[in-house]
Amino acid sequence: MSFLTELILFISFIILGLYLPGKFFLTKLHLTKEFPHELFLSLGIGILLFTLISYVLSWIKLDNLILPLILLIDFLTIKNKDFLPHLSKNHFKPLLVVLIFALFFSLSMIITGKFGETIIYRQDDLWHLALINELKANFPPDNPGFSEIPLKGYHFFYNFLAAKISNLFFISPVLIHFHFFPVFTALLWGLGVYSLMFKWSKNISVSLWAVFLTMFGGSFAFILYLQGHTGYSFDSGFGMLQPPGSLFNPPFSLSIVILITALFTLYEYIHTKQKNWLIPFTLCIGLISMFKVYAGMILVGAFLLFLLYELFKKRFIILIAFTGGALLFFGTYWIFAGGYGYLVFYPLWPPHRILQTYSWYGFDEKIYTYSRLNVIRGLLQTEIDGLNVFLLGNLGTRLIGMLILLYTFIKRRVFPSYFSLIVTAMAVISIIVPMFFIQSGKVFEIIQMTQYFLFFCALFAAFGFGALFSMRFPKVLKIAIFIIIIALTLPSALDDFTDYFDTVKTSKSLSSPYFQTMNYLSKQGNYNSTVLEMPSTNTKATDKSIIKWWESSNPALTAFSNKRSFFNNQYIEFPNTDKKPRVDLIKNLITLNTLYSTSSAYLEVKEKVIKGLGDNNIKYIFSSYEVLSFSDVEEVKEIYKNPPYFVYKIQN
Repeated sequence: MSFLTELILFISFIILGLYLPGKFFLTKLHLTKEFPHELFLSLGIGILLFTLISYVLSWIKLDNLILPLILLIDFLTIKNKDFLPHLSKNHFKPLLVVLIFALFFSLSMIITGKFGETIIYRQDDLWHLALINELKANFPPDNPGFSEIPLKGYHFFYNFLAAKISNLFFISPVLIHFHFFPVFTALLWGLGVYSLMFKWSKNISVSLWAVFLTMFGGSFAFILYLQGHTGYSFDSGFGMLQPPGSLFNPPFSLSIVILITALFTLYEYIHTKQKNWLIPFTLCIGLISMFKVYAGMILVGAFLLFLLYELFKKRFIILIAFTGGALLFFGTYWIFAGGYGYLVFYPLWPPHRILQTYSWYGFDEKIYTYSRLNVIRGLLQTEIDGLNVFLLGNLGTRLIGMLILLYTFIKRRVFPSYFSLIVTAMAVISIIVPMFFIQSGKVFEIIQMTQYFLFFCALFAAFGFGALFSMRFPKVLKIAIFIIIIALTLPSALDDFTDYFDTVKTSKSLSSPYFQTMNYLSKQGNYNSTVLEMPSTNTKATDKSIIKWWESSNPALTAFSNKRSFFNNQYIEFPNTDKKPRVDLIKNLITLNTLYSTSSAYLEVKEKVIKGLGDNNIKYIFSSYEVLSFSDVEEVKEIYKNPPYFVYKIQN
């Protein structure tokens, strides 16, 4: 199909699969009909409903009922004749600005993907494509790079959602992942932040500042360059990834949309006391962990504090939300957690690590010297330096906005609202946890939680900038201050845009022998026809050498051949993935290729290889060189040759 056809199909999915079901849900619960809040909530809740319906029907093997059920809901929505958004001209111009922001924000992904006969991708894209392919074929999913082992310990609802869209609307996973979903997520992010902040502040200026800061907020890392310290990223030079590259991580960016939905519904419940708002809020609480577990930790943590307050006020209706959220959580995330993942107390490791990267600072030498000589003041000063860089430096201009907000609170003697305190609690959770803990598996990945901290801080900073520009002082001065704030904010974004266009230079030709071979493999058998990838020629028949090769491998085989693989690295250490038996089989394959076919050792190893291939249901072998020993193995037949790549089929 053409790009235009698939784009139309994706827009159809947005309308039929998300907007109309979400609108039906809001209408039945007699909730908001204000623009643009209604449009955002219909889409945000639609994502949750579509995912939940697909999830339940996939468990009971009735996937073919997903589309009929969605279409039935669409019919009932249209039948009510109140399915169009209620427009308001007051928001048209601001939303045009939001649209422009979103398009620039989505450039990080739009320029990657498939363009004619070339493809551009980053490392994590391979994992997401591999998992989407797995979920298109199997539910519950197996580990795509470790065939026939159930997938545990990963929040895969983004991939699950993309897989269902691909299956039901016949859209390429490549287009969904690289183009359609990033733009859609960026639009929802902008629309959601604008809607939430307008509801919260009743001020268009504050709302637009929030959209800008949550998308393009940056750190003060550029100060390193002004001090003569080159070679550091404007984006992550102070240890936190800034918002401009958020779409690189689809589970994170989609979790932001779910988080905004949760905040909006919570705000409405607090201010209207309308109990029906707890229903969509419950969906957010229960499902968000399967979109991104860090978002779940933040939202669930803040909800527990909210729960205690509500119980103290004797509003026991909140227990229904707690029960519903718990059932959804245990019915989704808990099933796939597999007892994997726990936190380890490791206080202040982020500021320590960032100072260690500055060779000119001499962090290790200072700590060693001050510790040996008991110089407490020196140790404290070092810790303060680290916290200043990591916290204040990463906040960038958001810090200025937050200080202005604090000043207005003090000047007006205003105490933060109940809702503001809940958002503050979320911000505190999102910075305290990664500051004091690491995690098992991907040890330092928990630093991603700080991205939520920057998001929450951007919301508060927007209030500060809104207050600043509402003050009475000369227009020329306002313009000058505005330009300075923008100039101090954007370096991180500009650094990311430089990276974006550097990425374009890494494009790969789809007509190359590698991609031709992947295309051939994709047409053989079905997805569950396991492919074993032979290690490189310099890999020796030892555990250490094979593991070293595995660590350098990636999920490209699964991503592009639409086949699960026997043993490929996916950048994550998953539970229940015992490498030893797989290493042993590959070791035998390498050994077989070094023995004479007339030797007794050859016959013994050959028997082990044939048995191993059969026991592991391996159907194909992919190799970047000709495996000469296979010419003497009747069970292994060469079926494709495109030097330097070869494909072998295992004869049953």
